[in-house]
Amino acid sequence: MNFFRRLFRSQQHANTNIIRLNPDEFKKAISKNSGRLLDVRTKKEFDTGSIPGAINQNLIHRNSFLKAVLPWSKSEHVFLYCQSGIRSMKAARLLSRNGFTKIYELKAGISNYDL
Repeated sequence: MNFFRRLFRSQQHANTNIIRLNPDEFKKAISKNSGRLLDVRTKKEFDTGSIPGAINQNLIHRNSFLKAVLPWSKSEHVFLYCQSGIRSMKAARLLSRNGFTKIYELKAGISNYDL
């Protein structure tokens, strides 16, 4: 098997605990499940509007992000979003690599979500 297939397959396997949800699915999931709702945008972005109940933890400051989330239960539901979906997917992968097993990420971010 060539290198790129092995690489792609290992990344795919490593992230099977990340579920990407469209806005309707995300709303239903956060209303039905207890867990952490995490906005990984900057504080300035967060202050312009956020999903009610969200905790703001800026992913750009990776060390403080990890320090804040690593003590959480790894089996707890974690719902992630950012502005467009790029940072929240990075955060999802980071959480997955650190043992979290129930990760839900909002496709296309809050810019695609009705507050």
